[in-house]
Amino acid sequence: MSFNLVNLLLLLGIFTAVVVTVFLFEFRKVQVNLLKREKEMNQRMYQLSILRELGERIGYSLKIDQIVEIIAGSLRRLLDYSTVSYILVTPKPDGTRKIEYNINLEKPVNKKFIDDNKKVMLKSLNILLGKDFQVDDLEETISGTITDPTSIESVGSFFNVPIVIGDSPVGLLNISSNQKNRYKKEEVEILYTIMNQASDAVTKLQHVLNVEKGKLNSMVASMADGVLMIDNQKQLSVINTAAKLMLGFSGENVTIFEVLDALATTFDLRNKLQDSMREDRLVISPAVTLNNHFFQILISPVKDKDKNFLGSVVLFHDITKEKEVEKMREDFTNMMVHELRSPLTGIKGIASLLESDRVKQDEKKFSEFVNLIVTNTKDMLGLVNDLLDVAKLESGKFQLIKKATPIRSVIDTRIGSFKALADEGSLELVSHVDEKVPENLEFDEHKISQVLNNFLSNSIKFTNAGGKITICAFLLPRGIDLARTVVEQKLVWPGIKQGISFQDNYLVVAVTDTGEGIPADKIDKLFNKFVQLENTAKSGKKGTGLGLVVSKGVVEAHNGVIGVFSEAGEGTTFYFTLPININK
Repeated sequence: MSFNLVNLLLLLGIFTAVVVTVFLFEFRKVQVNLLKREKEMNQRMYQLSILRELGERIGYSLKIDQIVEIIAGSLRRLLDYSTVSYILVTPKPDGTRKIEYNINLEKPVNKKFIDDNKKVMLKSLNILLGKDFQVDDLEETISGTITDPTSIESVGSFFNVPIVIGDSPVGLLNISSNQKNRYKKEEVEILYTIMNQASDAVTKLQHVLNVEKGKLNSMVASMADGVLMIDNQKQLSVINTAAKLMLGFSGENVTIFEVLDALATTFDLRNKLQDSMREDRLVISPAVTLNNHFFQILISPVKDKDKNFLGSVVLFHDITKEKEVEKMREDFTNMMVHELRSPLTGIKGIASLLESDRVKQDEKKFSEFVNLIVTNTKDMLGLVNDLLDVAKLESGKFQLIKKATPIRSVIDTRIGSFKALADEGSLELVSHVDEKVPENLEFDEHKISQVLNNFLSNSIKFTNAGGKITICAFLLPRGIDLARTVVEQKLVWPGIKQGISFQDNYLVVAVTDTGEGIPADKIDKLFNKFVQLENTAKSGKKGTGLGLVVSKGVVEAHNGVIGVFSEAGEGTTFYFTLPININK
């Protein structure tokens, strides 16, 4: 009985021991799982807190160094280390690269520890980027606790985390310790995760900003005005194609120093930028000369929504044409005064002479002076009429009176009117009207006669004795080359060019002379009212010089085209077209 009791107690003790052992094992297992889950939760909370801190402190910033510094500053909550350091490679405005090495000492280490860390990171960076950067290329910053020259500890363990933005590596983050085999896989992985998530966020933001920047750059690049954007670090951040051309740059990369040098002798951009920023106002320069052009330069400060200064924008507005027009207006006014003053002075002088008894008694002299007054009066009236026609054309009040009119009759009448003047200059005046030209056409006879008068008057003035002037008229069907038709008509037009045709059927009327010709650089200015009067005055030829301006308006009012061909020393052809229905 006692034996059975003993065995029972023994079995009970064994069972209890087994139960306790199993319980302790399961408890230990549960405890390990709880600790593991707690550690994972802590790591997850750390990860979330770092990402939240990055979001709050960085916002829409693309400054990678700030992101790395936030992550580095938080690592003591995750693991133990002696130093945390990073190397970042960033582009400079001048096209070179800045290689920044920053190491934070969590524990006192010696200089050799720092040098070894630097060499290890630089070697890894060169492999990552495929470069050959040297220690001397680094811009070094040391922060944290002081170094300890007496320490003999070296780098025992470390790991590097690549810093990648938009699939492109830009640097490394390094964790180093004086202890060997210090870092576990999960600690490294969580840091990789944090860095990757931060990099992804920056990459996405960078993509959005690049898209918006691309839109802005496209808009700025397409502007006719030159545009510069200078940031608050006094660096050139934007320069469009127009600004490069205005300043004489041909390369892609332009620095603020090159811009300042280009403007050094004409405009003090540096001080104007400071004035604009200091006084918070728009600074406008009246006129600056650059590369034979006139520019108005406007400088305006740029701020964000919180009124923080972001930089300055500089606008180059080309006012060369405005200056030229202003000068031409002044010249035009001066020439007008001169042209009106000359006949008025003549009339005044002649009128004074007519008051003298000696002239009154000399019938021949008296008649001669009266004729001079009439001539000067006609000159003044011609000038006033030309000005009135130009004014009507520009105001849209120029009216045509079209009716069926024989072009042959108009040409013959013009030849008859100018025959005496041509004979006086020993010039041959002939006509050539193709037989296919219809008998009657719809146009304003008076205005078209005025155009021919201007053409003939110019040809007679600028053709030397013994020369020839031809008035011609022929049909030009749509799409047919003008030069080919001129040859088929057995005509010679000095300086004519091939490849000119029209989309409508036209009657072509032209006046060709064998005169001195017109320089190529003057042809484009022939129908400019400001230039014409000035050139006429300089040439010494009589007339207002506005006839071609009026002629252009008359022809275009008929829905026609006016043009000129010329060759120096060979002669000139002025022509115009009138739309017709060839099938009639």
